[in-house]
Amino acid sequence: MKKQIIAFIDELKSNKKLPSFDEAATKQAIVLRLLSFLDWDIFNVEEVYPDYAANSSSVAYALRIRNTNKVFIEVKRVHEKLDKYQKNFVNFATRESINLAILTNGITWWFYLIPAKGGWQQKWFYSIDLLKQKPEAYAHRLIDLLTKNRVARGQALKAAKALFQKKKQKMAADFLPEAWNKIISEPNKIFVELLSENTEKLCGYKIDSKSVENFLGQHIDKWLIKAARSSGVAPPSVAMEPEIMELGDELPPAAPKKQPKNPPPASESYADKSIKAFSFNGRTHTVRAWEDVLITLCNHFAATHPKDFEKVLWISNDQRPYFSRYSDQLRIPEKIKRTDIWVETQLSPDEIVKTAGKLLAEFGYSKADLSFDTH
Repeated sequence: MKKQIIAFIDELKSNKKLPSFDEAATKQAIVLRLLSFLDWDIFNVEEVYPDYAANSSSVAYALRIRNTNKVFIEVKRVHEKLDKYQKNFVNFATRESINLAILTNGITWWFYLIPAKGGWQQKWFYSIDLLKQKPEAYAHRLIDLLTKNRVARGQALKAAKALFQKKKQKMAADFLPEAWNKIISEPNKIFVELLSENTEKLCGYKIDSKSVENFLGQHIDKWLIKAARSSGVAPPSVAMEPEIMELGDELPPAAPKKQPKNPPPASESYADKSIKAFSFNGRTHTVRAWEDVLITLCNHFAATHPKDFEKVLWISNDQRPYFSRYSDQLRIPEKIKRTDIWVETQLSPDEIVKTAGKLLAEFGYSKADLSFDTH
C-alpha cells in the first residue's frame, strides 16, 4: 500500500497537466485514486458516497462504514486556495457528527478532528502537501488516518487524536517564552515574595517588595526571551501554499529593544482618544488615524517576514476575520503591500490595539515594544 501511494505521488509530480485540473479532474485523478490505494471501493456508493448533502450543505465525498458517515472529504480544483472554505465545511461536519474531515485541492490536504473542543479553527491538526513534501514523509500518515479498515475499527480516530494532542503540546511549548516573559515583566506577589524569602535565608535580612521589583526592572533585558511562535490554530498556509516572493524591507529590521519606560497598560482603553504617532521597536511613526497603525505594522511584517506572514490569516475574533485573501469577507479592507492579503480597517481603537498586540506576538515581539502617543 505504501509503495503504491509513493509511486502514485511521484507520478503526479511529473504530470504536466496537473496545474490545469478542474474540480472534476481533481476528484477523479487524485482523490479517488488515493482512496482506492487505501482500500476503499470507489465504485460502491455505500462506501464512497459522492456529493453527500444535508440541510442545504454538501461535501464531495462521505466515506461510510455500515451506512454510517465516518469521514467527510471536500474537494476543490488543483491549487484553489482553501482558506475561505474551512469554516462552512468544518461547521457542516460538526453538525453531522463526523469524526474526521478533510479539505483538499488535490495537492494540499488539511485534516480536522471534529470532536475536538473549540471553534472550527481549533479543530485542524495535520497538513500534507503532495508536491512540496517527500511522499515517504507522509504516506504512513495517510495510511493511519484514511485506510478503510482503520477507519472502521476506530484506529484512524485514535491516530487523529494522537496527532491533535501532539499539535497542542507543540503549541503550548511555543507559548512558553511568552509566559516566561510575562512572569518576568509583570512579577506577581508570589514571585516577589519567593525572591524576598530566599534573600532573607541567604543574608538574614528581609528585603521589601519595592526593592525586589526595582532589581527585576534593572535586569529584565537579560532575562527576556525572544522566540516567535506559530498560531497553531489552523493550517500553516506558508508551508502548504506558494510562498510570497522575497521582499525588500518596508522598514529597517532590528532586534527588539528595551521595554519603553511607560508601556500602555493592558487594561487601558483608547475608545475616546485620537492618535498622533506610535513607536515600535525604537522607531516613531506619525499617523493620521488609528487604522494607519495596523496598516503600517502589517506592511512592515509582510516585508520583514515574507515567508511566514500568511499566519496572520488566523487572527480574528469569534465573529469575523481580521485578515483575508478575499476582500469581500471584510467590511473596509486595505491591501497589505506586495501580498495577496487584506486587513480589516473598520475597527475601534481598542480593537486595533488588541489586533496589533496579536501581530507582535505572532512575530516574536512583546506588547511593550509598541507604545502610542495619543491626545
